[in-house]
Parts: sequence; C-alpha cells; structure tokens
Amino acid sequence: MSDNGTRTPYLLCALAGLGGLFFGVTGPLLSNYIPPMVRNVLGEERTLIGAVLALDNVIMFLLVPWSGALSDDFRARGRGRLPIILAGLVLAAVGMAVLPSSSALGLAGLLGAMVVLYAGINLMRAPFQALVADLVPSRFRSLATGSVTFQMCVGAIAFLMLGRLLGMRPAFLIAGATVLGIALAFLLGVREHRERRGEEEVGEETTFRALFGALGAVVRGTVPGVRAIFMAALLLQVTFQGFASWYVLHGTERFGGRPEDMSVGFIAWAMGGVVGALPAGFIGAHLGRRNAMLGGFALMAASFLALDRVTSLGSANALLALASAAWTLPAVNAYPLFIEPVPRERRGILAALFVLCLALGGGIGDPLNGALFDFHGSYRPLFRYLAGYCAAAFVAVLLVPRGAGEAETGPENAS
Repeated sequence: MSDNGTRTPYLLCALAGLGGLFFGVTGPLLSNYIPPMVRNVLGEERTLIGAVLALDNVIMFLLVPWSGALSDDFRARGRGRLPIILAGLVLAAVGMAVLPSSSALGLAGLLGAMVVLYAGINLMRAPFQALVADLVPSRFRSLATGSVTFQMCVGAIAFLMLGRLLGMRPAFLIAGATVLGIALAFLLGVREHRERRGEEEVGEETTFRALFGALGAVVRGTVPGVRAIFMAALLLQVTFQGFASWYVLHGTERFGGRPEDMSVGFIAWAMGGVVGALPAGFIGAHLGRRNAMLGGFALMAASFLALDRVTSLGSANALLALASAAWTLPAVNAYPLFIEPVPRERRGILAALFVLCLALGGGIGDPLNGALFDFHGSYRPLFRYLAGYCAAAFVAVLLVPRGAGEAETGPENAS
C-alpha cells in the first residue's frame, strides 16, 4: 500500500517493466559484440569505429520524432500506442536473429543488420515511454521506471551469461525469441484507456510543429527546471554510452584478455542495476526525484575516479557494480521528473523529445570519445572522462527548482 492508503499497482509496474527487459535482452549483447565486430571489419580506425557505433543514435533522430507524434495521433483516434510498440518489437526480433551472420557480408552486411535492428528498437522507444506514463499514476511512476530498470538489468545478466556459455549466435537467436514473447505479453496484458477526440483537435496536437514548439519551450526555459533536466539526462546518456561502447576496448587494452572476458564487467554493471533499481524508485518516491538524482551523480563520479586507479579486473568489476547502483538513481527518476508537467495528449511528442535528448548524448559521446582516444592513442582515460560528465550532470540537477517535477504536481493532479 502507498502512504495514503492507495494500493500500489505492482502487477502493472511489472508489466511496464517488460519494456526494460526488452532493452536488457538487446542492449548489452549489442554493446558487448558489436564494437569488436566493427573493429574486425574496419581495423584500428578509432574515429571511424565511433562513427559506426553512433548509427543507433542517427536512427533515433530519424524515427523517434515520427513514432512519438504518431503514437499521440493513434491515441487521439482511439487506436492506442500499442500497435507501434508491437511493430518495433517484431522488427527488432528479426534484427537480433540476422545480426550474428551479417559480418560475413562485410561492412555493408553488418550495417544492414544494424539498421533493421536499431529501427525496431527506436520505433518503440517514445511510444513505450508515453505508455508507461499513461498506464501508471504519478505517485507510482518512479516505481514503474524502477521496474523497467530492474528487468533491463536482469535481462542483461541472463543474456550476457548466455553469450559466454553458448556463444554469440545462439544467444542472439534466443534473444530474438524472447523479444517476440515480450510482444505477446504486451498484446495480451496491456489495456489502454482509449478516448477518441475530434479530427480538428487531433490535427492540432500531434504535428511535428508541436514537437518543435516543445523544443523551443525547453530552450527558453518556459517550464521551470525542464532545461536543466534535459542537460542532466543528456550527460547521463553520454556517461552510460561511454561505458557501454568503449569498455570492451578499454578493458582489453588495460587488463589484457579477450573481449569475452570483458563481458564480466557488463554483468557486474547489470548486477548493480538489479540491486539499485527498485530502491531507486522508492527513494525517488519518498525522498524526492531531484534528491535521488543528486545522490546518484555524486556517487557515480566517485566510483569512476576509483575505477581509474584500480589495477586488477576483479577490483574494476566490483566498482562497476557500485557505479551502476548509483546510476539507477538518476536513470530511474529522470523521466518521471521530466514527464510530470506534460499533459496526457502530448506525452508521445514530449517523450520523443526526451528520447532525442538521450540520443544526442550518445551521438555526441561516441564520436567525441573516439576522437579523444585517438588524441591520446589509447583507451586508458575512459573513466576520467566519465567522472567529469557525472560532475557536470550534478551541477545541472542543482539548477532544477525544488519541487519541480515531483510526484502529483502535474496537470492531472491540479485542483
């Protein structure tokens, strides 16, 4: 039960969390296997590797605004957001199945498989984010996003271990089948509230003009704290993308061993996420979303500075778990803090804007880090950069006014 006696919707939060399971099934496998696949095709051209690794973010910029606006349109016309989510899941399942054999066709084959897979993943991002806010009441959204993060980390552990035990091809095939299972669970379990509006209202609220208008409002700081939240979310993604994209190459250079050995670091990160995700939701609900994010960024920066100093892979794995547990605090609470003041009819568009902010973080981070590593001639400074990104994000969250974006302060809770 919640503090005011309302029953906590645990089953609904668990169902919403299946979207996190999807990202846990796909994301870590891609982070662990795609960088070495790209390097095998391109050689040690680090800046070019970074450009190829940014393909996910390029596709985000192309698909996310369209799918977010389309989901608002579908919802306004009484069709709901779910059809777009299901289409993305099916496309992603196909991409997971074909990726392991794609590099046999060279760079063109690898890029083709990546396009199919990333198109499916990014087609469903904004509609899924908006659907979580549609389904879950304000006071429970941190718990729901905690469930998303928890299941994402559980999926990451399971499939990274499958990759180590069975090899890349079987793990990717099982992942594709799991994604289809998630699609079936959404189809059977999600019941959207569908309220059809008039054609004039639909056309006014779901155009790309509304997206650009929302972006202008963020840049101008029209809604208190939103500009700072966006900067913090961007830096959070720069930090995570830096670890996800470059840790395998950093670890093989620094500690020796095979790329497969570095997957233990991703498992450690996922374990930290499992431990931290649900508590992060409770902390955000009871101590405030802003306070949770501040604590998380501070602990992440300290963990990365310690990671820069350790001399053994075992010590690094332990600190990665701590950094990940800290990461859950801003990761779980950033989206509820952002989405609180957004009216229901604009959630698809604004969720797209939030996802694009994360995409910008990845799009900036991979080429930037690649160029920096080229400058140093080494992957060694990785964790120093990550600590700096976290420190900047901490400052950004400090600029969010107290009370802005906290639970039950949005338009749906106004008297």
